[in-house]
Amino acid sequence: MDISVFSGFTLIYGPPGTGKTSLALRLASMLGKKILYVGMYEHKEKVEAKLDYLGLRKDAFRIYDFLNISEHEAVLEMIGEIYVKEAPDVVVLDGVNYFPDDREAASAIYRIFDVPALAIGEEPAGERPLAYMADLLIEVRQEFLRGARYRYARFLKSRLGQPPASELRFAVVRGGPVLIEPWDEGKASFRPAASLAMRRVVFVEEAVKALAAARQEYARPGLPEGSRVADFVGQGPEDAALAAALLCDYAESAKTALVYTNKTIERFVKCDVGRILISVDALSDDKGLETLMDAVGDAKVAFLYGMEQVVSRLGARRLRLILDFLNSWRPDLAILAVFSGVEPSPRLFDMFNTVWRIEGGRAEVVKSMLGWPVRHFKVERREGAFYFVPSSI
Repeated sequence: MDISVFSGFTLIYGPPGTGKTSLALRLASMLGKKILYVGMYEHKEKVEAKLDYLGLRKDAFRIYDFLNISEHEAVLEMIGEIYVKEAPDVVVLDGVNYFPDDREAASAIYRIFDVPALAIGEEPAGERPLAYMADLLIEVRQEFLRGARYRYARFLKSRLGQPPASELRFAVVRGGPVLIEPWDEGKASFRPAASLAMRRVVFVEEAVKALAAARQEYARPGLPEGSRVADFVGQGPEDAALAAALLCDYAESAKTALVYTNKTIERFVKCDVGRILISVDALSDDKGLETLMDAVGDAKVAFLYGMEQVVSRLGARRLRLILDFLNSWRPDLAILAVFSGVEPSPRLFDMFNTVWRIEGGRAEVVKSMLGWPVRHFKVERREGAFYFVPSSI
C-alpha cells in the first residue's frame, strides 16, 4: 500500500470491535519509528498487550492514557505538551468521541499535530466536524453472514493521494492485520511449488509426454507457486485413498501442510506430513484464519481437505475469503482443495485455476491453467498405486 495517503490527519471510525485500533497501530508502525499513542478509554497495559499480539515493538511507542478525566480543555493542553516533549514521527489518538462534538474542539485537535496523525472514533465520529476536517476518512465495519465475520475498511475521502481501493477486506490476526486482496489466477507463477513424485499417483508415460509437449517447463505434473487446484472426489474409501495418495506424493516433493475438517482422510494418510484438524465453525472467524497461518507456516503446499463442509455450512463466500486470505498472506503458496461428494459448480470455478472431477475410476480435467492436452483418464489401482491412463471418454 502507498502510505503517502496517510501523511496528514486520518480519522478511522466504526463500531466497537471492528479492528480500528489494530489497523491504526499497524499503519503508525509503517509511518514512523517513534510513535505517540494517546488513549482515552484503554489502560496502558491493555495497549501494550495489543502491541504484543500484533507483533509490534513496544519500545517504538510512547503510551499515555487519560482515563476518568472530565476536563476536556485540560486534556487537550496536556496532549499538546506531551506531543512537544516526545517529538514523535506519528501520533495515534484513540477515542476522539471523548471530546465535545463541536467545531471548536475539532479544530483544536486537528491543529495540535504537524506529523501524520491517526485518530480513532466510534460510529458517530463520521458525522462530526472532525470528519470534515480530516484529510483521510476511513469507515471500518464488519458484518456476519451465516455466522462468519467479514471486516471492511472503506475510504470515504482522501485529500493527499489516491487510496489503494474504495474498499478493502482485512482480518485481524496475531502478527498484525492482513489486507485480503482478491486472487487473480493470472498471477500464478510457472515455477513449480511441488511436483508429483509419481509413486502413489502415476500419470502414465503417454500423458506425461503430452503434458511436457504442451508445457516444456513441466517434466511431470505438479503445483505451480501461487496456484489453486480443486479436486472434486467421490465419497467412497477409494476416493479418500486417492486424495491421501496425492497428498503424500506432494509431501515428498515439497513441505506440505494438511488442514482437514473431515476425519475421513486420517486413516488413509500413510506418510509423515504436518496436519491439523480444524472445525468449520472455527473458520468462521479471524481466530480460525490465525490457526490456518500456524498450520501452514512455511509450507510450500496447503492441502485443504473437506472444503465441501465450509461451503455447506458457511457458504462459498467464506471459502473465497479463506483462500484469498492465504494467498494474501503467502502469495507463493500453492493450494490444493479437496471437495468430497459434491459436484463442481460455476460459483466455485473462478476460485481455482485447475479443477479436477475424480470419481468411480474416472478423472476429468474440467479446467486447467496448464492447458492439459489430455482431459479424460481412467483411474486404475495397481500394486497400491493409482494409475491415470488417458481415455477417449
